[in-house]
Amino acid sequence: MQKEVQVTVVGRVFKPNTRKVRALNRCFEQYLGLVKWYLQFQSTSKKFLHKNGYDEAKQRFYLNTALIQTARDKAVEILKSFRKTKRKSSILTVKRISIRFDSRCYTFSKTTNVLTPYWLTLSLDGRQRISLPIIFGEYQKERIEKAFSQEWQFKTVDMIKKNGIWYAHFVLSKTICFSEPETVIGIDRGEVNFAVAVAISKSNPEKPLKGQFWRGSKVKQIRGLYSHIRRKLQEKKLLKKVKEIGAKERRKVNQQLHIIANQIIEYAKQFPKPVIVMENLNGIRRNFKKSKKLNRRFHSLPFRKLQTIVEYKANLEGIEVKYLTKKQTRHTTKQCHRCGYVAPKVNGRIYKCPECGMEYDRDLNACINIAHRVMSSMGWGSCDTPKLSGDVKCGKL
Repeated sequence: MQKEVQVTVVGRVFKPNTRKVRALNRCFEQYLGLVKWYLQFQSTSKKFLHKNGYDEAKQRFYLNTALIQTARDKAVEILKSFRKTKRKSSILTVKRISIRFDSRCYTFSKTTNVLTPYWLTLSLDGRQRISLPIIFGEYQKERIEKAFSQEWQFKTVDMIKKNGIWYAHFVLSKTICFSEPETVIGIDRGEVNFAVAVAISKSNPEKPLKGQFWRGSKVKQIRGLYSHIRRKLQEKKLLKKVKEIGAKERRKVNQQLHIIANQIIEYAKQFPKPVIVMENLNGIRRNFKKSKKLNRRFHSLPFRKLQTIVEYKANLEGIEVKYLTKKQTRHTTKQCHRCGYVAPKVNGRIYKCPECGMEYDRDLNACINIAHRVMSSMGWGSCDTPKLSGDVKCGKL
């Protein structure tokens, strides 16, 4: 199986002169206006927008032909995302946006220039082109060098202005080949245990291997702390400060999510040819209704964000990630993985099966059920009567 994976490498425009900054600013104003203009059509069909708006857009906006088309694509993406997540009283507003350049309107080259070897040339309209020096951090530079050596392919560049500074977001892609899996890694998520993983080998599907827990205590601590700070600032009506700490909170939480995701990938890599299996989390927040305090704690945990990071990092390591369908996710917590009995309710942290008498950690039981659901679809045969594994450890995070 093959899959195209993408990464984004961020570089900063290094000391551009006034003429180039003004040109970028004018391009941004035109591009933002064009995206808003396309949104007025209220259509997510690129074909419809091209047929009914392309000619007029060329007359209204002074932009490169390729930029007109990427602005159309941006408008479609924004409208789809808004319709997917909107609330009843929501109104679509676009204040900030990136300018997307595809291969038709940018070139990126490596030179012997003393200032910086990396230069990005952008075509803003039919006649105006500007060249910008780009600098990278050490980690980002490694990825760029791999792209120049053909390990990755350059796709698009998004120019983003933040606090008066322009940044270039390079999207790189490559095709990953996944081998036939020999180990299934089932991953469950929850409020007490942020993430739990257990491995089941194709050679011995009856015995779960080496379960591991990630408590997510630092993520919960950060969320709780900033919730308290935000509440105090709101009481004092310091709304500007609320926005500022929100960005800081996201950065800290994302850092912890990357740490946990890295540990999950390292856990998976110790087994031969692993495949990671997770639940599809669509509708998880709608279906979770407990006490007000528990609801707030549960809804503050970024489960989907963690899954996205795990999938991204796993694919880079050549590890495939699968998601259970909505039907496959039923009763993963309530069902006994040994005899298949579905309990009406599970109390406490230990799953006690009234049918076969098995006692097992409830989250590990759910992980094994998740693994079993995908194993049957892969034709691995029966997984009846798995043996209890004593090799279980708890992570600190």
